Amino acid sequence: MMKIYYYFILYLYCSSVLLTADDGYSNKDFNVFIKGIHKEFQYFRLDFESNFSSIRNKGKNSIFEIKVKSRRNNYGEIIIMSTGILSRYLSKIMDNAIIKNSITFTPSIITIHCVSSQGRDKVILTYSINSKVLIQFGNGEISVETLWNQIKNNITSSKDFIDYDSSPKTFIADVDYENMISARIALEGKNNPRLSSILSTALKASWVPGLESKLENILVSHLKKNHSDLMRKVMGNKLEDDQMLRIGRQFFIHIQKPFPDIKKAHIMDSLKYVWKGNLYPIALDTYYKEYRKKHNS
Repeated sequence: MMKIYYYFILYLYCSSVLLTADDGYSNKDFNVFIKGIHKEFQYFRLDFESNFSSIRNKGKNSIFEIKVKSRRNNYGEIIIMSTGILSRYLSKIMDNAIIKNSITFTPSIITIHCVSSQGRDKVILTYSINSKVLIQFGNGEISVETLWNQIKNNITSSKDFIDYDSSPKTFIADVDYENMISARIALEGKNNPRLSSILSTALKASWVPGLESKLENILVSHLKKNHSDLMRKVMGNKLEDDQMLRIGRQFFIHIQKPFPDIKKAHIMDSLKYVWKGNLYPIALDTYYKEYRKKHNS
């Protein structure tokens, strides 16, 4: 009964914000976001190129880019500090939006370019990351080590600035849609006895160094085996392994939280999705309604 009440409230909330969000965001929203970020970087005295910062749309994603500068040997520190500042700001504005029942812009993807001197050469280190990961870091849901591993896996270097339009496959997918679905799967699976044994093993072993990536693979395999039909119905196509891995990683983060925290995450992800002018997918509700009826849950 509580689940039905929760989804009813979520439906009303998403429907109400769509009344003012049906045209998506404007340049004014983008400028407010960029100015807010610049104030944070100025507060922490990080050197950045204010004229470079921009927000653009690629596919179904909005991408925010910023260029920071480091001294000769502190590029790692600058990258982590820049990421931390963005994490702090993103989590703050999302929390404020929910508290005030208002709409706020947050990009789907964050791209940071760090200009560093290596000997006599100038090197530009670039990485792109799901903004959801930064919000989770800002809320203390993931560790610095986990964040740094994601940065290292996505970082590239060049001697001149280039257009990274063709690089991460993440740009092609609808990142906000993936975030919303992963939170919903975790929400539905949290108290599911069919998942209890694998989750119990995973959560106990997650504290063992070096096992987290293996556990992610186990959970991703579980999602592929048990949720491929959901993905196909809701997303309209069969998911590739890298896309399933992104959803699986988010699921792994969510499923470790208490049920109320997963609900909050799902509300945030749903709002981000509908604020872009989308409708909450009816296919997602239909799938789980039929699933609960079939399994008497």
